[in-house]
Order: sequence, then structure tokens, then C-alpha cells
Amino acid sequence: MAAAGLLGFDETTLSSCVKTGSLSIQDLYNPQTKISLNQQELIHSAFVQTAQNPLLSLTVGQRLHLTSYGIVGFAMLSSATLLEALETASTFGVLINLKFGLSLHRQAGHAELKLFDQYGLVSLEWKYWLCLEVSKLLTLLQDILGKDFNPEYIDLSLTGNASEAEEIGRILGLPVRLNSSETRLVFAEEWLERKLPQSNSITHSSCKLVCQAQHKEIIQKYDLSYQVQNLLLNSSSSIPSLSDVADRLHLSPRTLRRRLDALGTSYNALLVEVRKKLAIRYLLNTPMTTEAISEHLNYSDAANFRHAFKRWTGRSPREYRVLNRGHEQPVSFSYGKNYGSPHSVSAFSL
Repeated sequence: MAAAGLLGFDETTLSSCVKTGSLSIQDLYNPQTKISLNQQELIHSAFVQTAQNPLLSLTVGQRLHLTSYGIVGFAMLSSATLLEALETASTFGVLINLKFGLSLHRQAGHAELKLFDQYGLVSLEWKYWLCLEVSKLLTLLQDILGKDFNPEYIDLSLTGNASEAEEIGRILGLPVRLNSSETRLVFAEEWLERKLPQSNSITHSSCKLVCQAQHKEIIQKYDLSYQVQNLLLNSSSSIPSLSDVADRLHLSPRTLRRRLDALGTSYNALLVEVRKKLAIRYLLNTPMTTEAISEHLNYSDAANFRHAFKRWTGRSPREYRVLNRGHEQPVSFSYGKNYGSPHSVSAFSL
């Protein structure tokens, strides 16, 4: 919705963009509509291509204020301190559509709010989502603390030159450093304990109760699909079949099919996503050959794997490896933990 409002597309163009994610314009205005990360990626990619604006996500993030997130936004706003607000954001990240995990570190009078991948985003999606989440977090922090708040600088784990860093910094309004090993917003530690102007303990507690119920509902609904994905992802040898997965979950294959169908997915749909992410991981992080990757992912032959990979990414495995080598991609489907470096103290992590 933020991107659609920002771009001002006519109805025909907007309809064409959202159709890439199998949605209609009416779906955008329906508060009951739930969309997947994959649908978001498809729709936002269409927006970027149509608008010819590779930094669109930065300006989209600036339009996502606390009120965009419903009750969890009010839970953050009514927190006693920024630290409590960040803990709320971390705990209920799924309710504010966070695509990266958060971890907070204190070091030498500075606070470092770090973002780490928790969904195994591939390089085709990485820049867009990372810029969106950083811009979104900066907007949330300024909504909570006021416009006087600005981090000292932002590190982004994106490759780029000085002019690109300057352009991103111009949009965000603060210094930005590219080519960093991690993404972090760095600001004075004293902001963490500052009493927030709109804090209200009763409102905060009431909002958190509602957030807990919403969070539980979402996790229960999608928990089975996460379990299946993790079993497929973490298999030590070949990828397990539907029957193998059902057996490990103590379900019959028929029950597993039915329950996945009720969630709007299937074993085959989850398998495709896992194969894609594992293939990219192996290409970028290991010396495995195309044939070895194909065998590990249970393809009948390497040719079928190459066709599938080109369908996913638009490039052959060899082309993708040459173009993207050096940008390691972590792969995770669960809410992972990040404990930081040995020299940092983590205040919270997912």
C-alpha cells in the first residue's frame, strides 16, 4: 500500500503490478488480506521495474509509520523507553512484517541495532528488502523518539561505490557506509533508557496482550509449514520425501497433505522453495558442481536442475555463480538467534 500510494500509478498499471502476486486492487484495501513474502517480492519487483527506481524501497520505508502496524505500533509507542519499544519490535517482528531479525548490542557508549537474515533471502531480493527494513526501522525510531533522533551512521552489507552510498545517505538523511560485513544502525547508547513522551504502562500492557494473541495465531497457523521447510532444509543427505517428512512429524501422509492444504500450501510448493534456496547456497558458498548439487536436490539429471534454476533466477547456475560469488547467502526459515561478536553484549535477540 505504501509503495502504491507513493508511485501514484493509474488503476490499470497498479492492477498489472499486484496481479504478479496473484492479488487484485480490492485485496490491497481488504484488512483481512494476508500475503506471503514471495508475493510481496513479486509485487514490489513489478513496482521497481515499472517506476524505474532501484532505490524505491528507501522512500517506501519512510512512509511506514507506527500507525501502519495496528496494535503493535501502539504497543511500541506506549513503551516506557526505547529499549522496551525495541524489545517489543523484536518479540513481535512478524506483526510489523520484519524480514530481518534484530539484535541490539552496547559497546563503548554506542548502541548498535543490527539486522540479520532470518529467511534466507537470495541476492535478487537482498538489496530491496534490506533497504526497506533499514528505512522502515529509521522511520519507527523517529516516530518514537521524535525527528531530533538520528543515528550517527548506518552500515549496509551491500556492495557499492561512494556515489551510491552518498545517494542512499541523501535519501535517509544521515551518513551511510556500504561494503560492510554487517548491517547496523549506530546511535548514542543514552537513547535506549530515555523515557518516551507517550509512554503509558496500562496501554502498553493491554496492547501487548492483543499482540501476543495475534502472534500466537500466526505462529500456530504457519508453524507446520515452517516445520516441513526446516526438515527439508536440514536433511543431512538427500531431501526427504513427503512420506519421510510425515513420518518424522508423526502424521500420516494424507493428514500432512490435508493440513498443508488448509494453510494454502503443499509439500511440492515448499520443496520448490527449499531447492531454490539450497541451490543458491551451494553455488555461492561451496565448490560443488552443478551435477553434485542436482543429485543432492534429488533431480533426475543436471539438465532438469539447470532448467529449474534458470526459471527461478533468469540465469544458468554457472552464470549465477560467476555474477554473485562473494555474496554469501545464509539459509534459514526459522526465527533465528544472533548473538553477535565475542566483544559485544546483546541486549535482546529473536
